[in-house]
Amino acid sequence: MATDHPLSPGGITHALLDANVLLPPRLSDVIFDLCLEGLFSARWSVEIEAEFLRHWPLVVARAAKSGAVRYAPQNTIEQAKAQRRLACYKNAVPDHEVFGHDGASVLDRVPHAVHAADQHVAAAGLVLLDYARQFNAHDKVYILSNNLKHLAATDMKQLGITVVSPAKFIDDLVLVDSARVGSALDKSVGSLKNPPYTRRLLLNALLLHGAKNTVQHFARAWGERFP
Repeated sequence: MATDHPLSPGGITHALLDANVLLPPRLSDVIFDLCLEGLFSARWSVEIEAEFLRHWPLVVARAAKSGAVRYAPQNTIEQAKAQRRLACYKNAVPDHEVFGHDGASVLDRVPHAVHAADQHVAAAGLVLLDYARQFNAHDKVYILSNNLKHLAATDMKQLGITVVSPAKFIDDLVLVDSARVGSALDKSVGSLKNPPYTRRLLLNALLLHGAKNTVQHFARAWGERFP
């Protein structure tokens, strides 16, 4: 049964996850643990899944360049890893799929300022908003993305959808329920065992993605030193 979510008093916070949120491993770990902690309801579409699979090789290639992993282009092992990771996302949130956003009646509502390549994301957000408002006028709908400009955040806000970076979303969750965010972050750390992960490493990852307020809060709470 759905419960009230911190960003939406009296309703549920729904968040459509763009591919650039699903792709970074540690960031997506945190996002899904926050969802499983009950802080928001995660959604995405099959088109976003396709983008995830298409861009996964770039993520691994960047990690290989930094020396973090080995990678060979078109490596079937890496393709299998991407499929397994996507399957984990889908198993974690069985009712994740947004559909019906490719209809002309929905696409016509997408603001003209939205980049052509991101219209499917904005349209999925509109369908999610329609769905949410059927049940509770207090429900809030977010699109989590690092592509605020292409998604025309100002125009989407006028339609009732907040387009926000994942870092800002996490920072806002800390402001309203730091205890549950802390529990989710510890789950993210605890689930990584090969090699073992630490709170400090997770804070470094969150800092890299721009969640500065979250890092400052938990650096103090956990006794970690950060500049």
